[in-house]
This record gives sequence, structure tokens and C-alpha cells, in this order.
Amino acid sequence: MPALAIKARLRNRSRFGERVDHLAFRGDELVGRVAVFQNKTGSNEQIRDVKIHVHPEHRRRGLGRALLAAGIEDVPTDGSTKLLSAWTSTRVPSGGAFAERLGATLGLHLRVSQVDLRTIDSALMREWASVDPKGHRLELIDGDVPDRLMAATIDLLNSGINRSPREGLELEDVKFTEENIRDWERQRKTRGQEAWTMLAIEESTGEGVGFTSVFFDRRVPTVIHQGGTAVDTKHQGRDLGKWLKARMAEKIGSEIPEARFIRTDNAGTNAPMLAINDRMGFREAWWGDIWQISLDDARRSAGL
Repeated sequence: MPALAIKARLRNRSRFGERVDHLAFRGDELVGRVAVFQNKTGSNEQIRDVKIHVHPEHRRRGLGRALLAAGIEDVPTDGSTKLLSAWTSTRVPSGGAFAERLGATLGLHLRVSQVDLRTIDSALMREWASVDPKGHRLELIDGDVPDRLMAATIDLLNSGINRSPREGLELEDVKFTEENIRDWERQRKTRGQEAWTMLAIEESTGEGVGFTSVFFDRRVPTVIHQGGTAVDTKHQGRDLGKWLKARMAEKIGSEIPEARFIRTDNAGTNAPMLAINDRMGFREAWWGDIWQISLDDARRSAGL
């Protein structure tokens, strides 16, 4: 990934939260970092997200615990923050081992999958893309959500995303609003990323009944990141999900010829979505885990 893209992501801040970073140096060499994000979106504000990175050559020296201590030392213990949450990947097994040593609990096990666009079944995609369920049309959102589609987008996000399996995560429903969607759009543009969303609209009511979204960075065109995909429960069983996913795959193939992979992550227990992805040719790449630990337990583990 180009350095400019990394800088843009690190410097970008949400208006619906605050992030505090601590860095660890050995001489002039940066060897570790912790970032603690305080969520202020109106939901799950009792959880703070924690990211800890330690250079591979400097692990198993206590830097991880020292960074954790620095990151959470000033987090109020008045009960406003109850949990810490963190993501690890099987690509870096030491992350999961560190979480276990701290006493964190595995909340959600995610399968990270990708489909190779060079070998995707084009005939199957044409079949799915031609479903055209009666009484429905597709609306493409290229970039920011237009005002006329904002209400439908909010309804679909609130109903669709919140139906995703949470397994052991202690989460409330996420509350999507126009304000936090606009903030995400601002962040995306600041990072240099683009987004496409396809909405399935019921003609008779004008309501949004399904969506799929992707985002990507033209500086790193080989990987397209799949965002959410969901179909309203009253409209399932009509192949809307296949229709949306196939139309999006065809658009990517025709308009971003450099793209090689569409990459996504799903809860290992999300059988319906995994079934569609598997039919499309998605294959397991690695696994991601979301861990949780109470603030009190984390402070004890960090020696505070």
C-alpha cells in the first residue's frame, strides 16, 4: 500500500469519537503503537476499541502490556466505559495469543474470504444478474448517498446490519443516522477511497428492500472490499441477494480491470451469506477474531 494512502488513513478522525495514540520507541525506531477509540455515535458508547501493534522483532518483551497500560490508564473508571474490544487475525497468531493471556473473551469468529475475479464463474454471474425480480429496480449510489435515497439507506442499514450474527459479542444495535453516514462519507473521501452501493427498490412502495456495497482505493486497485449486504426479511426468497451481488461483480469487472479480488468477512455462523459467497467462488483466506474484556480486567492485566 502506498505511504500516502497509509498516512491518509492514520490522520483521518471521526467526528463521532475521539482517538488517543501512544507510541513506543527504541532510540529513534518506532517499535509499537496503541490506539484507543472512544465511540460517540449514540450506540455502544460503553465500549472502547483498542488497536495494539508491536514490531515482530520486539515482541515478547512486555511492550504489549506496557502499551495497553498507557492506552487505558486515563480511561475513566466511573462505569461509562465497561468493555474494551479488539480485532486480531490468524495472519498474526501472536495477536490472539496476547488477547488470551490478558484474559479477553473471544466474541466473534469471522471468516475472511475472497473471490478471484480472473476465475469467477462469469456464466453464473450473468444468470444471477439477469434475475430482475418482478416489481423491483436497482439504484446505483456512486459515492455519497443522495438525499432522495437517504431514508431508504438508513432503514436498510439499521435492519440489515443489525441482523448479522453477533455470537458472543456484548453489543447493542447500531444506530445509523444521516449524521454518522455523512461523517463516514467524509472520512472515506479524506482517505482517498471510493464507494459503490446498489439498492433494490420495491417499485410499488419506493422502499429499499436490499442493498450491497463495496469500497476501494484506486491506488490499491487489486483488492475491492465488500461492505454490507442484506435483504429485508419480508423480501427474502426472491434471489435479491444474488441479483445485487452479481450486478456489483459485473460492474467491478467492467470498470476496474485492475481488480483481482473482492474480499469480505462474515461470521462463521452466517450460513445464508456464506452460501451465496461460496456459490460465487469466495474461498477462505484467513480468519479474524473480535475479542472483548472488561475495563476492570484489562487494568488488572496491565498492572494498573
